[in-house]
Amino acid sequence: MAQSATSRQNIETPTNCVMDIQSSKLDSINSVSNNTWHYKPIKNETINQIEKNFDLEKLIATILLNRGVVSSELTRFLDHTLKKNIPDPTIINGMEKAIRRISKAVLNKEKIGIIGDYDVDGIVSACILYNYLRPYCPVIVKIPDRFIDGYGPNAKFIEELKQNNVNLIITVDCGSNSADLISKTDDVDIIIFDHHQTDHRDDVGFANVNPNRDDDKSGLNYLAAAGVVFLAIIGLNRELRNQDFFKNELPDRDLLQFVPMVALATVADVVPLLKLNRAFVKQGLKLYGKYNNYGINSILRQNNSKSDISHQNIGYLISPMINAGGRMGRSYLGFELLTSDSPDRADQIAGELKLLNESRKSKEQYCLDLAIEEYENNFKNHSIIALELDALHIGVIGLISSRLTNRYQKTSCIMTSLPDATDILIGSARSWGDVNIGGLISDALSNKILISGGGHKMAAGFKLYRENLALFRKFLANTKLDTDVMKKKVISADGILMASAITNELVEKIVDLGPFGNSFEEPLFIFPGHRILELTALKNQHLKLKIADSSGFRIDAISFRSFDLPLGQFLRENQHKKIHFLGRLTLNSWNDKVTPQLIIDDAAIT
Repeated sequence: MAQSATSRQNIETPTNCVMDIQSSKLDSINSVSNNTWHYKPIKNETINQIEKNFDLEKLIATILLNRGVVSSELTRFLDHTLKKNIPDPTIINGMEKAIRRISKAVLNKEKIGIIGDYDVDGIVSACILYNYLRPYCPVIVKIPDRFIDGYGPNAKFIEELKQNNVNLIITVDCGSNSADLISKTDDVDIIIFDHHQTDHRDDVGFANVNPNRDDDKSGLNYLAAAGVVFLAIIGLNRELRNQDFFKNELPDRDLLQFVPMVALATVADVVPLLKLNRAFVKQGLKLYGKYNNYGINSILRQNNSKSDISHQNIGYLISPMINAGGRMGRSYLGFELLTSDSPDRADQIAGELKLLNESRKSKEQYCLDLAIEEYENNFKNHSIIALELDALHIGVIGLISSRLTNRYQKTSCIMTSLPDATDILIGSARSWGDVNIGGLISDALSNKILISGGGHKMAAGFKLYRENLALFRKFLANTKLDTDVMKKKVISADGILMASAITNELVEKIVDLGPFGNSFEEPLFIFPGHRILELTALKNQHLKLKIADSSGFRIDAISFRSFDLPLGQFLRENQHKKIHFLGRLTLNSWNDKVTPQLIIDDAAIT
């Protein structure tokens, strides 16, 4: 008789937890999603050495080695303390100059203006800086409306701040690519804290603090904007202490309170989860219980989630809610939520954001259906997708780009016209594979194909005149980054597992290696020759399953957003047949019970 995942928890993990690829004859599996799975075992002597020296299990050592973490780096990699990972903030170009100017403003109680962005990183960056500064001096924050103001600082914001007697403006998560505007503003000091790719150096604003400047040597170009801002307040706090500020004013600040917010932005912005970013996320999640936020607590309650935060609910619960305001024309709500001092007000805002998020989901599905139809009918043979649809909602074009990129495994650029200027298209792009979409958009801007644009390796935004659309498509088609549309993607697995091997303890050890994400991918495992025992469709989007190995051991599984994809059709049509599954392991909490769960990413027939 098959045993449930719950009853299996007291069974000792079998010794064949990771099977030998050669004996299994599972090399180079061609999947239903047009992928090729590959698994190459690491030499036993290498694994044994790491097991012995670092007291790690074979599977855990394999996962680390597969991500390029060699023995000499393991001690540092496994040390997630902030003390060991945070550098001196002034190693970033322009940081020291910026810190001195802001400290002068604080000491003189100048009024400071902050201009953020309407996504999570921009909102959180503004929140961190605002919460640090507001006990010491007056602060005014501007979060742009996506539809009215567009991205980044604009002349209207700058003029409004000047009218309020602001003579120091700080842009966060924006500003690097607004050189023309900022260079014309000579009667107010502007400091930029950003992380987007840019060619501009010291000639932009009073100080241009961006580790992605092409002349910056800090090695911190993987940070989110919130990470840059956090380093700035570390340096600012030190400068104010050196000025004896805290002896005369409020007590010195506990800066750890801001780390959970940095973790939120770091995960939400899909920046590489390397080095300092890993420490931010690891420590931020741990510290949230001590420095919890009324706004985040309200979001968790709205979604019937626990009172702590995890990497998963940042991505699937918290970030979409905060982003919903920006996508649906009420961008300031996210900032108000995260800076609220009232639980009742936070609950009210979270309720508004939840309704906006539901509306966003509805519009997203409608727009996705239009985009899929347009792609299938007219652009299926294009290696880089570039769609223009006037019926798209501006607030969801980034989501549509992401969905198409994942669906078709291609870099995509999705565009629609501005409501008040139909001759101008606004676009959002997401990359696939090795394509650096931020660099690609920057090149198109340099070639005067675009009006404006900016981003990083994984995502970018841009504007262009409608008359240049054909030229932009030609530029994309001719780029050396263009790839063969029919080429299979090779996916490397970390091991071959059976349902009988999966316990809570094993999954906890895998999860504890996180955070996983960009540049430190979540471990993938092949589950060979398993059968589907139960299959249920959820909202015609997801598939919930129970699968079992040849010994009858079961594990719960789920396949997200696959119902109408080849993967979903394959699973529905091949119930009770032997199938090879490829997926990720997680722990699922339901009704106060925690059980292992396989998230299915792909499948192949045996």
